[in-house]
Amino acid sequence: MEIKLFDCRDCSAAEILDYMIKLNPALRYAANRRRVYVGATGNIAERLYRHNARENLIFCAQTAHQNVAAKVEELAHEYGFNIGEVKWGGNGTNSYSIYVYAYRITPSTIE
Repeated sequence: MEIKLFDCRDCSAAEILDYMIKLNPALRYAANRRRVYVGATGNIAERLYRHNARENLIFCAQTAHQNVAAKVEELAHEYGFNIGEVKWGGNGTNSYSIYVYAYRITPSTIE
């Protein structure tokens, strides 16, 4: 499966989340957002493998900087998305974490 990567290097964190929602209209509804995991990483393929989520990927974008990717996670939580156990921005991002991704949570995914 080819990963479609959106170029969001000129976007703010809010613009990235709004774009993801625009591409996936079901995400306009809060109930649907709870079943979507949003994260940031420096290695998309490895992270999707660790989450067992490659087939459930609904969005992947490159940001301009780790700070933007961390802010996407922070805002994602405020928007009602699942970001894992830590409930504030960054959630473990590092200087290489310039990609954001979202996948549908299923019984086979690993958060």
